[in-house]
Amino acid sequence: MDELRIMLKKGYWVQVSPMARTNPEEWILAIYKKGKKNWTTETCKSGFNSPEEAYEWAFKEVNERS
Repeated sequence: MDELRIMLKKGYWVQVSPMARTNPEEWILAIYKKGKKNWTTETCKSGFNSPEEAYEWAFKEVNERS
């Protein structure tokens, strides 16, 4: 939870969801960046085996950007 708060302070948000129709065992993520008036999609990536794996990748990605 602390990592999510840190990302939010940096202006990023991560959404992780199952690939419901194509492969419910696979997870997809989106990284959003806060703009002046709205959030914009920075990155989308699929192929994760678990939500934890997706969040770990996102944390590293955001840390490299900021």
